[in-house]
Amino acid sequence: MKKLLLTEGLLACFFLALLLGLFGKYLGREKEGQETNASVSAKETREKGTIWIDAGKMSGSFSPLQYQSQGEKNVLAMCFMNLLSRDADGVRSNKKVGQEWGRKDTEAAHILSVYNEKEKVTSITIQLNPKLKTASGAAVDADDLLFNFYLRCELAGVEKEAFQGICIVGQEEYIYGSADLEKRKKEINEILKKPSKELQKQLKEEIVKAELQEELEWVRSLFQEEEYQFISSKYKEPKDLFAYYYAYKTKYSAKGKTEQQVFDEIVNQYSWHYDWLTKVTNESYTKRAQELARSVLLKQEGKDTMKQISGIQKKDGRTVVIQAVGKEDCVDKLCDFWVLPLDGYGNRERFDGKQNFGFYRGEEKEILEKSFGRYYGTGAFYVKKMDGERIVLERNSHYAGQKAKLKKIVVLRKNYEREKDIVEDLLVQNVDIVITEDSEELRHLIKNRATHASYLIRKKTIETKQTENCLLYRTSYVNAPSIPQRLTEYQSVFGTIHTLKVNVP
Repeated sequence: MKKLLLTEGLLACFFLALLLGLFGKYLGREKEGQETNASVSAKETREKGTIWIDAGKMSGSFSPLQYQSQGEKNVLAMCFMNLLSRDADGVRSNKKVGQEWGRKDTEAAHILSVYNEKEKVTSITIQLNPKLKTASGAAVDADDLLFNFYLRCELAGVEKEAFQGICIVGQEEYIYGSADLEKRKKEINEILKKPSKELQKQLKEEIVKAELQEELEWVRSLFQEEEYQFISSKYKEPKDLFAYYYAYKTKYSAKGKTEQQVFDEIVNQYSWHYDWLTKVTNESYTKRAQELARSVLLKQEGKDTMKQISGIQKKDGRTVVIQAVGKEDCVDKLCDFWVLPLDGYGNRERFDGKQNFGFYRGEEKEILEKSFGRYYGTGAFYVKKMDGERIVLERNSHYAGQKAKLKKIVVLRKNYEREKDIVEDLLVQNVDIVITEDSEELRHLIKNRATHASYLIRKKTIETKQTENCLLYRTSYVNAPSIPQRLTEYQSVFGTIHTLKVNVP
């Protein structure tokens, strides 16, 4: 009996020691984590209600009218509302015009489409949310919508497609400034055969020079790649190879000249003759030339006779009706854009709703240029300040949706190259959320118990065709339930940024 009691006592002591050891190890980890946190806090104090995000790779400057990467789109999603609302699978979910606006409705617009089989035209009615406002409290209404449609038509011109291939009734006549399209197109082609001095200058600067500048940059890049080192054995400098490839005069030599001299002389060889450049690059510049010719022609007295697009009609203060050619995907393509406020991007004094829609013809390029780095819309946040390292967003208190839980978002321009750097920044609290590309190396680093990454960092997969297909977040700070359970290309943490929360002690 004593032996049995002694054995039980020893076992009890053993398990007690084991539990104390595990508990001590846990406390050690907690203490170590607290020490790490303390050192970071001493380095930079976080404001309450602020989160730091790396939204993905992005360029130095982008615009709500012109962007490329998913990271850029993620930033825009926090600052603007898209006219379309989509569910997680990308299916349009806007309520139809005629339905009552509810207190909890957060979409930018109600949309109704009706197809006319006889005329082969789809009538699309767009009614804006009555609560749609910018960060300054200015209401966004039908005039803003007209500004958006006309601006995008002007920016596309004859060279590009404004709405992913969908054409509005009367759009082409408006762009060409004439009801007789065939006659106007012939007129433009005749102008290009004998361009004026003004047009010659534009053709030279905006096509020939701009295109050759891109080619020169490409040639420079070849000298930086190891696989093209054989080039330097024959061509000592980029200017030599550039002259060989692009000089229109076959016997031209770059010897004894600077790179700038070579570039200027080759540009002058082509002058305004973009068709000569086509023979060298095998690229067509006809559409670009026609666009320049159109702009010059419409400035002439009496040439612009179409002041409105017949297929765009303002119905009331919040409603616009669009007549689009065709049936398939009309709404999804025509209405898929960020709503830009007229007061933030156009000029209210140049809006009369009859001949001018927030800008004069020819000013659309200036609006595009000014839109780079300016993110001020109807989204949950707006840009307060930005530089080469970060974009600081502040809450839009007038947001039509639910008031954002966060006060401020700091978007970091990290453009990570190594998985190790991502994990380290998450561990030392330099960033709270990161959108990146999943990899075996990343999964290995997160599972590492020695660095505590296994319980300090969580990863969620994003269902997307984009390369950046996973979201990483700090478990101690980011409120996990406030992240959408299912992340897709159409349902992201950025599109629902107003619901994101942080764990405040």
